[in-house]
Amino acid sequence: MKKKWTKYYVQHLLKYECVVTNGFIESLKIDGKVKGMRDINKAQHAPYWIMYETGGTAVNRFSGVEVKLDPLELSIHNFCFNWLYRYERGIADLPVQVFDSMKYLLLAINPHAYMELLD
Repeated sequence: MKKKWTKYYVQHLLKYECVVTNGFIESLKIDGKVKGMRDINKAQHAPYWIMYETGGTAVNRFSGVEVKLDPLELSIHNFCFNWLYRYERGIADLPVQVFDSMKYLLLAINPHAYMELLD
């Protein structure tokens, strides 16, 4: 099933469009520019990748700050958190560059969430 959503951030003058098919990101545009999919595809094939149907709230495990996220942002946050959890335990199934790409993707689409949850 193909889903498409567009999100606007007025405070950051940012717009992104995401097309999701069968739980996988098919394409992503940020401010009209097509985002490279190489690292996104690698992340999506990790066993801990989950493409959420609805958004939710994520909590910073150190500060307790809660941030509401849409499905894409929640999926990226979940991937980053799980990658880091595994990395801290010596399981390096994906290179750190994939983690960095996904972390900076969250920064590009929701700077507030990045600063509160991952920075």
